[in-house]
Amino acid sequence: MADKDIGAIAGKRRAIPGVSEGEERLLAMVTALTGELAITRERLDTLERLLESNGGIAPAAVETFVANEEQIAERSRLRQRIISKVFRPLRESAERDLAKARKAAAGNTETESQEQVNQ
Repeated sequence: MADKDIGAIAGKRRAIPGVSEGEERLLAMVTALTGELAITRERLDTLERLLESNGGIAPAAVETFVANEEQIAERSRLRQRIISKVFRPLRESAERDLAKARKAAAGNTETESQEQVNQ
């Protein structure tokens, strides 16, 4: 199953009564990380079974492998995608907090302007 399928299945979670926003964010991050690990383990299992059935490779080949520039770039993109997914709850929370702060600041500015007009 591709990870885009996992995201479609997972969707948004329902809030858990009595759990703080920080705990909700942490739970969402752990859930995302667990999903990524599960997918990685499944792919690793598949590769190990394919290698075993096809004669395999020497264990030292994995240890001495050196990625080329294209592979390094692909790994970097994958790493960034995982980091973005795992830390999404923190980013979304920060964006909500920023929007609230901007809204409050705009409200304060309007109140101050109105007070100056009334004076």
